Amino acid sequence: MAANPATIDDLTARSFRTLTDQEKTVGTTLLGDAFNVIVSTVPTVADRLDATPVDAAFKSLVVQIECAMVLRVLNNPDGKLSETIDDYTYRLDAATSTGALYLSDAELSLLSAGDDAADGAFTISPAGVTGGKTWTSADTWV
Repeated sequence: MAANPATIDDLTARSFRTLTDQEKTVGTTLLGDAFNVIVSTVPTVADRLDATPVDAAFKSLVVQIECAMVLRVLNNPDGKLSETIDDYTYRLDAATSTGALYLSDAELSLLSAGDDAADGAFTISPAGVTGGKTWTSADTWV
């Protein structure tokens, strides 16, 4: 299986602030967890990272997505979606309130791009017709 391409330096470079030592420690662990989520969700990622030569753009994309997943947790550890001051109320984001790492739909789409199984739409064949047969003007299947 491919090694995790993201490092704590990648995470630090994408953060808007200096990460504390504790955040760096947690961040390193979360990067590993994020990579596991990615590979479990899109198994072809590991194959593409193991390819020789490695597609540098794809590797960079994986690093970018891993860091985004981890920064969602580090930047909002309480999982707050909104907060009001008067008559104090706040609302938790269901996805991050658990501290869970997740792939957004857009990230999943980016990682799946180029996969043969994920390309294009599916085809529905009429009942009893398989193997790519087509209908001709003579009303026969060929």
